Amino acid sequence: MGTLAPGRPLKGPFVALLVALAALYGLWLIGWTPYPVHWVFFALLNTGEADPRAWIEGFAGFWQVALFVVLASSPWSVKLKLALAGIGIVLTAAYQLVAGTPTWWLYLYSFFSGAGLVMMGFLIHQCIYSKSSAQKDTAAYLARGILILIAFGVVTKTFLLFSSAHAAPVLDWSALKLDAASFGFSPSAWAWNAVRENAAVRRILAIAYEALPLAMAAVFGIESRNPARMPFGLLKGLFVCGFVAAVAYSITPVSGPVYALGPAFPGNLHPLLEGAPELLATAPGFSPRNAFPSMHWGWALLTVLLTAHCRWPVRIVFLAYALVIAVSTLALGEHYLVDLIASFPVMLAIVAVCVEGVSWRSAERRWAAFGGLGMYLAWSLMLRPSIAKILAEIPAVMPGWCVLSVAASVFLYRRLMLVWERRTAGI
Repeated sequence: MGTLAPGRPLKGPFVALLVALAALYGLWLIGWTPYPVHWVFFALLNTGEADPRAWIEGFAGFWQVALFVVLASSPWSVKLKLALAGIGIVLTAAYQLVAGTPTWWLYLYSFFSGAGLVMMGFLIHQCIYSKSSAQKDTAAYLARGILILIAFGVVTKTFLLFSSAHAAPVLDWSALKLDAASFGFSPSAWAWNAVRENAAVRRILAIAYEALPLAMAAVFGIESRNPARMPFGLLKGLFVCGFVAAVAYSITPVSGPVYALGPAFPGNLHPLLEGAPELLATAPGFSPRNAFPSMHWGWALLTVLLTAHCRWPVRIVFLAYALVIAVSTLALGEHYLVDLIASFPVMLAIVAVCVEGVSWRSAERRWAAFGGLGMYLAWSLMLRPSIAKILAEIPAVMPGWCVLSVAASVFLYRRLMLVWERRTAGI
C-alpha cells in the first residue's frame, strides 16, 4: 500500500460554497425564488414522502460520490476497496429484496448508493481509528471533499429551480436557427430521432448523462494521489464553472429543445425556423435556463483537461465518457450543438482563471482568459434573434465561426498548458 499527503487545501472551495449559499438565500429572502437551499436539501432526502423507505433511499443517494472518490484514491489497497464496494452492493441487493421492491432497472445507481455509504463509513472509521497518520489525514481530507461535492450538488439543484421559477424568456429560436445555419440541419433533432425508437440506448445515455457527478468525484480521488499532476483542483474548477455559469445564463438564457420547443421538436421545426425572430417562453415546471453554454459538456471537458497528464488508460476513459456526454446532451433534447461549441471558449477562460503556477503577467494566460471571454461575448451577440437571422442567411459565416471557436480555444489552451508544464518542470 502506498501513502500520500492530503491534496490541495479545501479552504477556497469551502469559502466559495458559503458565497453561493449566501447568494441563493439572498435571492430567496428578496422573493426571487420560492425555493430556499434547505427546502431543496430536504426534498432530495424525500422527507415529504410517507414511506420511510423513500427516506432511506434518498439519504443513501447522496453518498454515491464517496464510492468513486475512494476507488480512485490511495493509500488503501485495490483489494480492500473492491471488497468494501462489494459489501455495499450485497447490502443494497439484500435491502431491495427485503423491502420487496427490487429496482434492478436502475442497474448502477442504487448499488452505487449502498457502496458509497459503506465507503463513507470506512473513511469515518479511518479518521478515528487508523494508526497510520497518512491514512488518517487522507481519510479526513477525502471526507471533507465529499461533503463539499454533495453540497455543491444541492446548490446547483437550487440554482436550476431558481432559474425555472424566474421564467425569463429564452433565446432558443436563435440557438435553433444558428444550429441549422452552421450544420445545414438540426443536430439535436437528428440525434433525438436516431435513438428515439431504441429504449435501451436512451436509458444508457440518460444514465451516462446523470452520472457526471460520479466522474467528477473520481477525478477528485485521482487528484488526491498527486495534486501536482493537475493544473488546478477539481473543486476549484467546479465552483468557478458554477459562478461563471450563473452569470452566463443570465446573459444568454437558453433552455434546450425539449423545454422551449415543445411539440415542434423534433419533427416540425421548419415553420419555426422560417418564422420571425422571437424570444420563446418555456413550459411550466422544471425548465431551467442553463443550456448556453452547455456546462454539462463543460464539466465533462473539465474531467478530460484535469486528467490530461495521467496514464493513458485514465485519459482514454475520461475522453470516451466525455464523448458519450456530448451525444447524450443532444439525443436527450437537452442542448443544441452550438451550446457545446460555445463551451470551448468558456472553458478556456475558466482554465485561465483557475490555472496555478502561471503568472497573470504571462501573455499566454491573458490571451486564454480574454480570448475565451471575447469569443463567448461574440456568441452572446449572435444569439440576439435579429442578429441570428442575419447571420443565418450569410453562407459559410456560422460554419466558419464554429470551427474558429473550437480551433482557437484548443490553440490558446495548448499554449497555456505548455507554459504550465514548463513552470511545473522548473524550466
